[in-house]
Amino acid sequence: MSKIADTSGIDPAMVIRQAKKSNREPQPEPTPPASEVRSEAPEPEAVKEEPRRRRQKAGPQDYVALFLREAAITARSGKTVYVCKEHHDRINKILHVIGKNEVSLFSYIYNVLEHHFSTFQEDITELYDNNIEKIF
Repeated sequence: MSKIADTSGIDPAMVIRQAKKSNREPQPEPTPPASEVRSEAPEPEAVKEEPRRRRQKAGPQDYVALFLREAAITARSGKTVYVCKEHHDRINKILHVIGKNEVSLFSYIYNVLEHHFSTFQEDITELYDNNIEKIF
């Protein structure tokens, strides 16, 4: 399953830095012109994203255990999907360096989606139930 790849042009430290969200440079938020700033209306309640994303602090070994393992199903039983080149390249670097080419691209994406669905299941169900009535 493992393929030998030329890794001479890959900086392992850079790949690891890219994989850690905390090490990415934050994108500055644009400052609105003074004429557009409104102080009389309260801001909408902030979305509680961070606690939902990581319900508990996970370390590098947790990441490996969650995502860098083969899926219990085979890729041929799934469907074809397209991923942008940037994400494809990034995932390949993660799998090559951290996963040591022992995990398939399919398994990594499968594990990430399984984690996403289990983490956000309540929110997805609520949104689905609230919107299904509008369709019919």
